[in-house]
This record gives sequence, C-alpha cells and structure tokens, in this order.
Amino acid sequence: MNSKHRTTWHMAHGKWTMAGVKNLLPLAAIFLLPLAVPFAVAQAKVVDRTIATVNAQAIMLSEFEKNAAPILEQFRKSSPSAEQTPERIADIKKRVLDQMIDDRLLVEEAKKKNIHISQLEVDDGVKKVRGRFNTDEEFNQELQKEGMTNDEFRKHIQDQLATIKLIDQEVKAKTPPPGDDEIQALYDTLDAILKDKPIPGSHTTSELEELKSLAKAVERRFGERVRARHILVRVPSTASKEEKDAALKKIKDVQARLKKGDDFTDLAKKYSDDPGSKDRGGDLGYFSHGDMVPSFDKAAFGLDVGQTSDIVTTDFGYHIIQVQEKKAAGKMSLDEIKDDLREYLFQQRGAKRFESFVKDLRSKADIKINNLE
Repeated sequence: MNSKHRTTWHMAHGKWTMAGVKNLLPLAAIFLLPLAVPFAVAQAKVVDRTIATVNAQAIMLSEFEKNAAPILEQFRKSSPSAEQTPERIADIKKRVLDQMIDDRLLVEEAKKKNIHISQLEVDDGVKKVRGRFNTDEEFNQELQKEGMTNDEFRKHIQDQLATIKLIDQEVKAKTPPPGDDEIQALYDTLDAILKDKPIPGSHTTSELEELKSLAKAVERRFGERVRARHILVRVPSTASKEEKDAALKKIKDVQARLKKGDDFTDLAKKYSDDPGSKDRGGDLGYFSHGDMVPSFDKAAFGLDVGQTSDIVTTDFGYHIIQVQEKKAAGKMSLDEIKDDLREYLFQQRGAKRFESFVKDLRSKADIKINNLE
C-alpha cells in the first residue's frame, strides 16, 4: 500500500522503477503486457463505436473499455477518494488510449521489419499467462468472458512478443550504456541534493523534480526502514455517519479479538479491506519514512518490533498496525548503489530513445481520435 501515490522511485529486483497509477509509461506497459493478460475486468455491455483509427485500423469502444477497466479499478481501490477527480480519470483514459495507439503502431512496425516469433515462443508466452490461473478451466472461462478464442489469444501473445523484439532491436540495442563518469556525476548530484548543497550542472524544472525524487528514494533506502502488517477497514470520503460508525465498530471488534490473542495474520486475511496486502496477512513489506501518509508513518515508526498500534485514522479509513522488523539507517556510498545508478541512467536513455522512436512512428501514421465520452 503506497498511501501517497505520488511519483516516486523504488528499488524492485535490482532496478529503479516508478510507482503510481499516473505513471502509465509506454515502455513499462509494453514489457508487461504479455504477462499481464489475466484479463481485463468484465464490463457491462456498451453501444460499440469507433473511438480511434490508426492507419485505417479501428479501435473500438468495447476494446478500449476492456483495457481501461482494470487500470481504473486499481486506481479507485488504491487512491484516496479526494484524488479520484474527473480530471484524473480522464487523464488515465487518455493515457490508455494513447498506449493502445502506440501498441498498434509498434505491431505494424514489427511486421514491416519482418520480426519473426516462433510457435515455441508463443507457446512459452501462453504458458506463462496460464500459470496465473489455478486450472485450465479457470483460464478458459476467462477467455470466454473476454469473447476471445484460443487462436485470438495466441495472436495477442505473438503481437506482444514481436513488439518486445522490436524494442530490443530498435531501442535497447541502440542505447549506449552510461560511463563511470556519468554515474559519478549522478551520485554527486544526489549527494548534493541530500546535503542541501548547490546542485552541479544545469537542469530543467522537470529534471530537477525527478532528481529530487530519486534522491529521496536513495535516502529512504539508506534510512530507517520498517516492515509492518496492517488491517484496514476502508471508509470512503463520501461515507455517511452510519457507515463511519459501522466501520469504527468493525475495527474495534478486530482490535478486541487481537487483545484476546487472535492471530493478526488470520484477522487481516478475513477482515482487511486493503486488496494489496490482505492475502499476505496484511504484510506491507519494508517501507521508509515518507512512503506512507503522515499519520500511518508516525504510528508505524513509533512502534517497537512486535508491538501493535491503537486504531490509526487516515484518508483510507481505520488501521491497526503491527511492526514485524526494523532496519537501522545506514550511510550512503557509491559502491552500494553504483549498479543501480547505472541501470537508472540506462533506463532513462532507453525511455528517451523509445519516446523518440514512437513519436517518429506517430508522425508517419494516419491517426484519428474521436470523443472518449
């Protein structure tokens, strides 16, 4: 549960990745699509119409709704109600449509360059997606819900694998790795930001914001960290007094059971409203100062290992927090993060090259967009 949902850089599997629903980066989406196909959320039937054309290929409203639904659902579940404005939702929808247009252009370009995907590669892609389901029956039921045949699903996987090969060939292979001097310069910049010293070099406003975000991520990595569980009883901002009272009663009942000795993990699985941690018994993993909203942050870092909080109120609702582990702050060093900074710089270069590549494809394409609403 990243309670702030702001632009932040996090370490994941040895790489810096950007978190937050608003960052629907095309490069990330393309690499994830073949494995993300467990599937769009089923939608009520709509009157279908063409919402865009890409080189005379239509993108239908029904197709757009299937792509947008899981992203919007995640946004609504994980963001405070105050952030769920019509403007934010419209922006997410625009980004989804832009991504669909880019996907069409990339698949076309892969075909033009005669990029071949073998049946064995498709088989492997299908196997990875099927692995997300408990049984073949569940997988086939999901295909039926989507109105997709096995052949259409295999074609989808084939297109996505071709897109990945295209990006490897035209973007990744043509992106030079950063040198040690660039890594040192980035480290010096982050060090200056963290020590509130003049920042070397010249940077645009957006570059400075990103560097400051990265510096905070580095600071959090070396700062004190806590691993905690929580149980959330969600309270929407539009909740009535009766609904708020019912939520408070529920969290107090959970608190009473904890005091009687009931297992925190079991209670979280049964009662928590946080979809991101519920199935893990409320486990949020490690987080640093500033990762969570202030009242949650203060409560978690104020607890000793093994200690359970009183009821904590946030914009999300009522929480009970239990600290599992703590890690003391360490000192930042270049040796510790050199490989991570190298990967970050490489990703930045790759993202710029990718954006330029897609921009060029768009400039040569005939794209028409209709009203989404």
